[in-house]
Amino acid sequence: MSKPLSPPVAALADQGIRWVAITWVNHAGAPLVKVVPLACFDAAAAVGVGFSPVSDAFRADGAIDPVHRLACPDGDLRLRADAAALALLEPASGWAWAPGERFERSGEPYAGDQRHRCRQQQEQLHQAGVELRAGFELEWLVASHRPDAEPQPAFPGGPYGADRLMEGLDYATALLDGLEAAGIPWQQFHPEYGAGQFELALAPGTPLEAADRLVHARLVIQRVTRRFGWRCSFSPKPSLERVGNGGHLHLSLQRDGLPLLEGGGGPGGLSDAGGAVLAALLEELPALLALACPLEISYRRLAPGSWSAPFQVWGIENREAALRLIPTAADGAAAHLELKVADLAANPYLLLAAVQAVAGAGLDQARPLPPPVSGDPAHLPAGAAVRLPARLAEASAAFAASAVLRQAFGEELHASLLDSQAAEVRRCAGLSDAELAAADGWWPLVGGLGWA
Repeated sequence: MSKPLSPPVAALADQGIRWVAITWVNHAGAPLVKVVPLACFDAAAAVGVGFSPVSDAFRADGAIDPVHRLACPDGDLRLRADAAALALLEPASGWAWAPGERFERSGEPYAGDQRHRCRQQQEQLHQAGVELRAGFELEWLVASHRPDAEPQPAFPGGPYGADRLMEGLDYATALLDGLEAAGIPWQQFHPEYGAGQFELALAPGTPLEAADRLVHARLVIQRVTRRFGWRCSFSPKPSLERVGNGGHLHLSLQRDGLPLLEGGGGPGGLSDAGGAVLAALLEELPALLALACPLEISYRRLAPGSWSAPFQVWGIENREAALRLIPTAADGAAAHLELKVADLAANPYLLLAAVQAVAGAGLDQARPLPPPVSGDPAHLPAGAAVRLPARLAEASAAFAASAVLRQAFGEELHASLLDSQAAEVRRCAGLSDAELAAADGWWPLVGGLGWA
């Protein structure tokens, strides 16, 4: 006799849901998946489904890096669905979705699991009385696909243009319907600066919720775009001639119920504690860049004068500062920080785990905050604004040297990430910028699209 379904699963069955996609995101930033019938979901949450550790040795192109420490056939893990995060994916087709975390077969959490590390850092901040809220902005290119050509925008229309919205109104309607059918809370949607480019701002939540929403939303965007016969690219630089795609991260913090980024006497209303967090993030930015921008093509987006914020500075409402403070004002919006440099190649769980660890370190040991920068840092006198790493190898060296991130991730995960960063550097060695953009133009469709 089969066990009765848990109430949440039974409720989905009543809605006609038949299958659940369980995802996790590997070191290369690619979401991987196992699918179970709805009737087996409770078991997938309690016991899990098998997944080899080798998946974190995958490069961005899907190949297994032969010298990665996880590039071996031994061992197995259990991917457990998080039942508390179970959500709809495409209900009209009978699909639901849940994020997963990997466990050892003994039942212990897997030390290399990215989502578990984000959860762990969230719990540590909570124990210290600190609440961090986060939300992502996604940018992507909607394009027609030809195997022998670079992505071509699917819609005409100018930057932020209502004309582009009207040209793509059927697409926008289907996309927003899809997001709402999946229960994904969002705040803004609009055409972006680049040709055929759109942006979606997701509602803030806990770090786990923010990362889950990003993964969930990308799946819906990919699915809706494909239904129209187009492709979407989240690549940081789909082509050298086009605007890149960012994945900006917005953050706010409270400690013991009091906001840290407003109500103080510092620049922009920063409290002393808020300034300490900002100073820590600023100091660790080169190391954080290895997680925020983990592909070599990411660094072709981070160019001076392109509004991608490639300098190690902060500013108040300065969109060319890597850390942008948006202070509270008469409109009543809460003050928050924007990490401008991040793109959508980032594993959001790793990025948020790192950001939380750095924020906690800043609160534990305050460091001086330099003055905010106004205007374009590229126009400042030589030496006034330090350029962030211009290559992944530089960012990876900073990541390797960061005591804060080494402690936060633990030796096993930290070393595994360094292996993956080295694999990406080797993958791209010898490629021209044009070849690199062409190879990664359709990211994250792992393995490429060599077919019509």
